[in-house]
Amino acid sequence: MNIKNKKTYDYYGDSKDIFCILKDYDWPVYLCSNYKNFKNQRYDIITCSPIEKVYAHDEKTIVDSNGSMKEYDDDPMNVLADMMKKHQSDIIDLPFAGGAIGYMSYDLGNKYEGIEYKNKDLDMPLMAFGIYNWAIIVDHLKKNTILLYEDENKLINTIKECLKKKSFVKYNPNSYSVDSSCISNLTYNEYEKKFNKIQSYIKNGDCYQINFSQRFSLGYSGDTWDIYNKISPKYSSPYSAYIKMPFIDIMSFSPERYLSYDNDIVETKPIKGTRPVSDNPIVNMKALKELSSSFKEKAENLMIVDLLRNDLGKNCEYGSVKVTKLFDIETFANVHHLVSTIQGKISATSNIFKLIKGGFPGGSITGAPKIRAMQIIHELEPDNRGIYCGSIGYISSNGNADLNIAIRTVAATKNKLFFWGGGGIVYDSEVESEYKETFDKIKPLLNIFKN
Repeated sequence: MNIKNKKTYDYYGDSKDIFCILKDYDWPVYLCSNYKNFKNQRYDIITCSPIEKVYAHDEKTIVDSNGSMKEYDDDPMNVLADMMKKHQSDIIDLPFAGGAIGYMSYDLGNKYEGIEYKNKDLDMPLMAFGIYNWAIIVDHLKKNTILLYEDENKLINTIKECLKKKSFVKYNPNSYSVDSSCISNLTYNEYEKKFNKIQSYIKNGDCYQINFSQRFSLGYSGDTWDIYNKISPKYSSPYSAYIKMPFIDIMSFSPERYLSYDNDIVETKPIKGTRPVSDNPIVNMKALKELSSSFKEKAENLMIVDLLRNDLGKNCEYGSVKVTKLFDIETFANVHHLVSTIQGKISATSNIFKLIKGGFPGGSITGAPKIRAMQIIHELEPDNRGIYCGSIGYISSNGNADLNIAIRTVAATKNKLFFWGGGGIVYDSEVESEYKETFDKIKPLLNIFKN
């Protein structure tokens, strides 16, 4: 792949209208920054029809090159790293210049740590990335729309014509339906028993914190793109994504960054600490005060900051890992979060793929110490997490990367929707408060689906 063509067009701010013409192509991708609410997230990325695909099931990694399949016994991230060696770009003024876009499931992290697979009701690969040799980049800061491509073809010519004439059809939502009641894989009593078990593990010194979640599911019919557009305004998150693959449709509304990589600087932004947003200004101010002054929430955040400093340190230059922001409060559509920022300079002997593997899954959604926390999660949560708490994003051929933590995420397969709510449990956690927090985080989803 050698993306050498770059054309700039007029600004088209509502990028979902552009995506509408591509959503029924092969492996379409829409990465949305929600720039109106998050001014430091300025780009939307749109593409489809990858030239290669890589995905992993259990012990096999499969590469699909235009229908020609090859199987590998090697680790899927190693296979992806080898594939990306063929794809280099000198376009450095954009975040994505062709390359890999896809996901890593939380269960890929279990595979790395030798934790067994429970069940396959989601029936999705552990990891799946497409290699894309073209993309539309909407730059909300410079107010322009950029088309990158390798060669002209029918699809590229159609897109060029649409961009030139601004002739996109406005998104017109179709109806979808919820066909069953929403159920959790845990009753309150079951949650309480497992909460008490976690408390026992903490008191006995097995761990300091466990990120524990419950999974919700319901039946649906209709187009998942319509479901995404119904949910998106309710969350309006900076690391949002819609990815449609034959085996899974993913709708992510994540507020959390797992890793970004730019010019040898790597960054992670763990979230720990939550309060619900209120329409009442007095109640809202009280929630912000509570969050900013909570010893418990800060201690919980600090545990994960220390864990992630260690994770980054495995592949960064000695002494370069710094906490650049500690205990910042960031407000999203439905919750306030306590967010810290950690940065480091990647070492000359490492690369983005080693960096990802060295810290996957993100420590904010496991607990500490990480491996023991993952073992306890596996013991107590009834089902595999799948995409939940995994990661979605891109690894660009120009050396950049940006990947989210797949929280506030909905997975659709076989006419069922799955979504999750969780939170970190520590020594002084209270079961009723923790149980309520799982609902605070997914309240927009529950409100939409109950209607």
